[in-house]
Amino acid sequence: MKAALIAAACALALAGCGSTRGPDDWRSNHVDGKVGSVRLVHLTIEAPPMDQQQVGGNLPLYLTLFNDSDREQVLDAVSTTEAKQVVHRDASGAVVQPMRVVVPAKGQVSLQKGDGRGFLELQGVNRQLGATPIPVTFRFPTAGSVTVRVPVVPVSTPSPS
Repeated sequence: MKAALIAAACALALAGCGSTRGPDDWRSNHVDGKVGSVRLVHLTIEAPPMDQQQVGGNLPLYLTLFNDSDREQVLDAVSTTEAKQVVHRDASGAVVQPMRVVVPAKGQVSLQKGDGRGFLELQGVNRQLGATPIPVTFRFPTAGSVTVRVPVVPVSTPSPS
């Protein structure tokens, strides 16, 4: 009886240690955040190494948005307490104001690095971030808002030759 109670207690404790992600989330991509029908995937903020980070500087935030609904969803605001503002830059690098990133019905939008894509940018970062994840809030008028702890990934800049 005592062994059965210990086994049951261990099973309950281990069940609480598991991920809260459902099986569909793992099958379709690593999901960092979800609000309504919108999944936020592969979020990262790129920063130089700690000794090269500057207060007041700008840092890129990359992510991919998936929309599982039959209606388009619009990302119209992004904020964090760690920067003055977050803006959307288009493929040319120009700031798009007001922010309006349209995610088509049953579609996706990549705001990842490269290939002339748009991306998000933290402007006026208020401290050196190191490699600590920071909370960032994403707002979709019809899906809702979600705050995600976004990892800060140090990237090295090549030294001049």
